[in-house]
Amino acid sequence: MATYISINGNNIPITSSDPSNPINGEIWYNTTSSTLKGRLYLAAAWSSGGTVPQAVQGGGSGGTQTAAWLAGGLQYPGDTKNKTWTYDGSSWTSAPNVPNNFFIGGSTGPNSAGLLFDGHASYGPGTATYEWDGSSWTGGGAITAIGPGGSQYITGTGTQTAALGIGGIGDPPPAGSPRVLDYNGASWTTGTVTPGDTGGAAGDGPDSATWIGGAKSQTTSSLEYNGSSWTAGGSIGTALPQGIPAQGWGPQTSAIIAGGTSSAPTSTISQTYDGTSWSTGASMSQTRVNGAQGSQSAGTQTGFIMGGYPPSLDMTEEYQAEGPATVSITSS
Repeated sequence: MATYISINGNNIPITSSDPSNPINGEIWYNTTSSTLKGRLYLAAAWSSGGTVPQAVQGGGSGGTQTAAWLAGGLQYPGDTKNKTWTYDGSSWTSAPNVPNNFFIGGSTGPNSAGLLFDGHASYGPGTATYEWDGSSWTGGGAITAIGPGGSQYITGTGTQTAALGIGGIGDPPPAGSPRVLDYNGASWTTGTVTPGDTGGAAGDGPDSATWIGGAKSQTTSSLEYNGSSWTAGGSIGTALPQGIPAQGWGPQTSAIIAGGTSSAPTSTISQTYDGTSWSTGASMSQTRVNGAQGSQSAGTQTGFIMGGYPPSLDMTEEYQAEGPATVSITSS
């Protein structure tokens, strides 16, 4: 039988850490994790992630697949609405509570600088903003609600000091809104409105290169923002009336929306964007609609989605985008 050294002319490298810039086909043994690893080109796929201690729908989240936060939403069992958890890529850990309840508002930002805002006033102050520093929550600048009972299904993008609050649906519904609000880390100001109502859109990206897709009244539309104006993006292949509140992530040129419809088989599909057109991607194992949370502002198409319904869910699914990836090699 041929050996690795006879084929490649050298033994498998043994190292205490993964290479910083491995090339496709490279193999090494990591002594820290006691794992044989390699760099391979993989097709896009979903896999099971960690389980949240409670089922969640309609919360807020942000971060990356290995460093994320999740807060608020309808949390079962226990009927709580203000708990926070952090994610390390394998397990969810309890963190300090949000000062008040939060449900179906906007969220964005990494694990060290997250942002929650707006939301359904019946479950807490619908004009509040909360900032997360990785270990605790503090109050931010108040946001104006769309309706007398607050707002719901506003799309959050950007960072804690340069965020967008896009669209939303007034409470009481069903009135939608094209409004856009800008946040500078201290206060909200009026921004450039979208061309049409955009309540319930998925979206992500920095405030100077944001995208949104699907919405209550624009189910197959996507829009792109350059920091001052909105332009039409590619048409979405499968209508997304419920891509909310955070079922999309990634930059304008490599975005993804997962779920967002209420019936199979479209309720489990993902749709990916290359900056020009949308394509049907890999399917999740579980329907994700009206309240699932994704890894917004991760800066990459690789991310996660968790929660949502039906039924109320506590499971996480992780998405690996097509392309080179470091993987563990087993003997199976």
